[in-house]
Amino acid sequence: MPKYHGRGGVLYLAATNAGAASSVANLTQWTINIEQATADVTSLGDSWSTFVMGIKSANASFSGFFADDADVPFDAFDQAQASGTVACYLYPSASAPTKYWAGQAWPTSVTVEDSVGGAVSISGNLVFNGAVTRA
Repeated sequence: MPKYHGRGGVLYLAATNAGAASSVANLTQWTINIEQATADVTSLGDSWSTFVMGIKSANASFSGFFADDADVPFDAFDQAQASGTVACYLYPSASAPTKYWAGQAWPTSVTVEDSVGGAVSISGNLVFNGAVTRA
């Protein structure tokens, strides 16, 4: 089974609701978090907590370096605010195009950070609206 070095990872976001997704340039990392909710069904008198499984949810984050031509996260954020979710694809390696996570997401934040001692950076967060497909 192949393993991948993180340098090949890619995040794609659509800049329009029905448009094609484009690579988010200059990233240094992305993260996807898929969770399974639980509900506590412990009753009075029980000795141990018991739970039932709930529904799944997913979110993602990214960060990297800001560049003048890196408009994709800003366009995706503006699009989602105007008319809905955008397509999101996270690839652990561009050399393995059949391995990815994908879904419709709300870009919930895009941050630019500038400090006197470092490079200007960008980061953002996404919340998936519905299922995330893993291929």
